[in-house]
Amino acid sequence: METFGIELEVSDLPIPTAQALLNRAGLNWQAKADGTRHVSAEAVSPVLTAERLNEAKSATRALRIGGATVNHKCGLHVHIGADEFGTEGIAHLVWNWNLAHRTIGALVAKSRLNNTFCLPVEIGSLNDQCEHVRNGFMSNLGRDGAGIAGGRYRSLNLNSYAKHGTVEVRLHHGTLNGSKVKAWAEFVSAMARYSSAGNLLSSNDGWHNPIEPKSKVRELLLILAHAGTLSGDTADYLIGRAEELAR
Repeated sequence: METFGIELEVSDLPIPTAQALLNRAGLNWQAKADGTRHVSAEAVSPVLTAERLNEAKSATRALRIGGATVNHKCGLHVHIGADEFGTEGIAHLVWNWNLAHRTIGALVAKSRLNNTFCLPVEIGSLNDQCEHVRNGFMSNLGRDGAGIAGGRYRSLNLNSYAKHGTVEVRLHHGTLNGSKVKAWAEFVSAMARYSSAGNLLSSNDGWHNPIEPKSKVRELLLILAHAGTLSGDTADYLIGRAEELAR
């Protein structure tokens, strides 16, 4: 069963106020401190199923009405339950996600692509990271944006597996648009399920340095839709998002 965890970083809203707004909306979400400068609160969902992803729309609406904003320091983090993927499935996801990091970047603000809070695994060490996972070590290799060996500031963060049984995707910019949150979570899940089914993107197909990121991410979305891991409606929505961001 697909499971999700959503973390919404916001500004201009104290934690107690954020919690009161979430409670008033009838949501079992928690408002917490994040610790990042210019992020005043983080709204964290309980474990969600695919059928409950619409809670993101209720949460973003409640926070937005209450005066929350987002800035360039804010991020949207999505956790995907990873126990069912096994070590090989997670290794495949590490390969596909990091190989296509710049292609996927067509779906997020450009400021996230070289952001120290969501760095990709360098292509030169990608095989090492995959072998690390295959050997049973569900953790990050290398140094993160804070200079910490194996730290958590990765586009695809494996360190969350030991604590939560999840992989965490940190690439998306902060948003208070619930439709964007839901579509992004569905895309992350689609990439994970495509990967766990044994599919690997080829390093010879231009995913790492796309000449036209908008066209390349469209190709990726259609691959996922054809494989049955992403709905056609969500693929179309995200293609539209890539076109908006390119403008």
